[in-house]
Amino acid sequence: MEEDSRDVSDASPTSPWEDGVVEHFDDESPRGEGYIIEDEEMSDVETTADSPVVPPEPSTQPPPPLRRRLAPVVSSEVPEAVVRAVDAVIMGGGVDRLREMVSEENGEVSHFIVDVLMITMGGVDGIDEGTGDGTSSSTTPSIMSSSRAAAIAAELLPYLPCGTEPSPRTRMARGLLATLSACTRNRTMCSASGLLAILLEVAEKLFVGMGQSREWDGTPLVHCIQVLGGHSVSVKGLHSWLLLVKKALGTLWATQLTLALENSVGCNEAKGPAVTFEFDGESSGLLAPGESRWPFSNGFGFATWIYVESFSDSRNTATATAAIAAAAASTSGKSSAWAAAAAACTLAGEGTKHMPRLFSFLTADNDGVEAYFHGQFLVVESGTGKGKKASLHFTYEFKPQCWYFVGLEYASKQGLLGMVESELRFYVDDKLHESCPFEFPRILKPLAFCCIGTNPPPTISGLQRRRRQCALFVEMGPIYIFMEPIGPERMTRLASREGDALPSFSNAAGLPWKATSDHIREVAEDSYALDIETAASLHLLYHPSLLNGRFCPDASPSGSTGTQRRPAEVVRMVHVSYRVRPAESLWALACGGPMALLPLTVSNVEMDNLEPILGDLSLSLATASLSVPIFRIISLAIQHPGNKEELCRTHGPELLSLVLHYLLETLSRLESGKKEILSDEELVAAIVSLCQSQRNDPGLKVQLFSTLLLDLKMWSSCNYVLQKKLLSSLADMVFAESACMYETNALQMLLDGCRRCYWVTREGDSVDTFTFAGTERPIEKVNALVNELLVVIELLIGAASSSTMASDDIRCLVGFIVDCPQPNQASGVNTGSPAQY
Repeated sequence: MEEDSRDVSDASPTSPWEDGVVEHFDDESPRGEGYIIEDEEMSDVETTADSPVVPPEPSTQPPPPLRRRLAPVVSSEVPEAVVRAVDAVIMGGGVDRLREMVSEENGEVSHFIVDVLMITMGGVDGIDEGTGDGTSSSTTPSIMSSSRAAAIAAELLPYLPCGTEPSPRTRMARGLLATLSACTRNRTMCSASGLLAILLEVAEKLFVGMGQSREWDGTPLVHCIQVLGGHSVSVKGLHSWLLLVKKALGTLWATQLTLALENSVGCNEAKGPAVTFEFDGESSGLLAPGESRWPFSNGFGFATWIYVESFSDSRNTATATAAIAAAAASTSGKSSAWAAAAAACTLAGEGTKHMPRLFSFLTADNDGVEAYFHGQFLVVESGTGKGKKASLHFTYEFKPQCWYFVGLEYASKQGLLGMVESELRFYVDDKLHESCPFEFPRILKPLAFCCIGTNPPPTISGLQRRRRQCALFVEMGPIYIFMEPIGPERMTRLASREGDALPSFSNAAGLPWKATSDHIREVAEDSYALDIETAASLHLLYHPSLLNGRFCPDASPSGSTGTQRRPAEVVRMVHVSYRVRPAESLWALACGGPMALLPLTVSNVEMDNLEPILGDLSLSLATASLSVPIFRIISLAIQHPGNKEELCRTHGPELLSLVLHYLLETLSRLESGKKEILSDEELVAAIVSLCQSQRNDPGLKVQLFSTLLLDLKMWSSCNYVLQKKLLSSLADMVFAESACMYETNALQMLLDGCRRCYWVTREGDSVDTFTFAGTERPIEKVNALVNELLVVIELLIGAASSSTMASDDIRCLVGFIVDCPQPNQASGVNTGSPAQY
């Protein structure tokens, strides 16, 4: 029997096994408090005298209890001593007793301890029936009960037996991974409790310190580090991570840990805002105050960033609804498939399915507009109290646990014949995805409820007659609500500046004078201009970093200046997640930002000038295997403005060229007829990705292309397959990067590279037909490489229009033909593109 929430505050500490213990979510973060209010509790927000207030309906039902942690269902076979030992540790005791119990070589006791810890930890069910990696589960993700239990489970991993699989250690690692992967709230709690540092210490013990652990597959543990690091990693945590990679050199786990860091830097969660609201999917949300009028008479706009943890309904429901909608449209002959979707919901009998709410703007008589998810599709519905409804079912399929920018705006204008033309525009990320006709009823009554992420209060339960409106299980960034449409161009700019910006509608907004580069200054100026342009249309702005207690103040111009106080009230429990993204920690890690990773790719250096040299064979193999993921990490990290600035300040292109030259020479010496150490496709793809990563800095891109991709002399020391892959990659990107190729004078660089590397007749400063390892390069392979190079040159000429092709390029081609000692190369240039001459 559940106890009333008011009886919990003065209760003495109780055992976590008792039924009805209130869940406190174990959040040690100073900014991660959760706030709880009852649905019936009236807000103490100041309202105007004209603001509509709906009197609460009398209810015979008791108020809903706080979110409770149910008593763990422990098998009767579990010894009482195990339950009490785990209970004592959870309540603050040391883990020495549990270590003694698992070290007694009694596998059954270890399994019991794992079972009890997993039940106490919560957040996932049925891990033993999963796929084995803990990353996929058919059950709906849930919020964990105790991050303390997760920390204890991690500390016990090195001491759990790892014999017959699934061993207690493997089950515990999979359970941790499943809990961390379930939802962002779990990762926030574990990150605040310092779980990442514990996992790194455990990984060092297992991968470096304990020789017997090499027989154990530690992939689930590496995935735990990856998932938690992708959520948030401090500078100290990143430093420990890299030290662990260094200590693990010579083992297979060094590469696995580096790949985990790469996945953390580039994961979808790291692409979202640094500060977000956390709605639990049960009853939490934001409730903005009412208005004395309907503020959306000229249309409306809504924009935010969302990371939906779970769509409770299956994809089959939404697919069936879309099919019925199409059928209804085809039979009617005049309505679109989107407009017929609402009728299809009723025809299909899907009206009672789980449809979590994105927002709801309603009057006291249920007039207004709502947006909710039907399966993985967004539906916008407008209606009046008389039962007239209009719905629009968008066709974009959202994926769970992915960040999206979502924008909606309704616009209407007077047509030439006096007809009112209205449309609803739907934006995903920075693109206008759909624009469809939509009839919005004229509403004259005042706005009573402005709900975000949850149901309206039960006082307007008329909305629940046909559909069971539910709360949204989501991470949500800043929330913009406009009184009129702002247009596709401004909506795209709002999405492009991402969700970290907190608008300041003052003279110092944007602070462009603090910019350290032209690109950062342009971004700041554009952000400031966007705030000024949208200020008059902005009705409400709620930013998660401003949440204080039970209220989130309005950051719109009227709210920030104090003209009107319209704070949003927290419904039930809303947490705020603060995270440090891996790219930001790389910037703060050391001078040079991500360039500090390059020493991991070098096995030895000359002490006089610190030039990289070939060192011990096994160490060189280990460092070379890390080069590809490190190049990819740098390409991802320098998209952060601070990291790009650090790369330029430390002469990054020249330093990268030096390291790449050393790496290619090392590979040519180490391979020497043996199997390849690195995948040719992966190495070339990593360098191409690094060169193409700078879309906003053409000058830096030109430097990267000229120093890393177009220097054929550097690449000629490699094997034939690697050189062929490089030339084919250059051919693939000629048209996409034609401007950059022209700025780097790619034609001249490639012809000079052909002179030095692929001419049989030796010239000064040329590479002969022998590699550094002493193995001969067959002439037929050299000619094949020349043919690939001539294809690139032909495409370069074709990519440049005849009017812009400089006379210097013509002289380069003529000079190459005159000097070329090989007839096949000269004829290839002559016949490659006759239309150009």
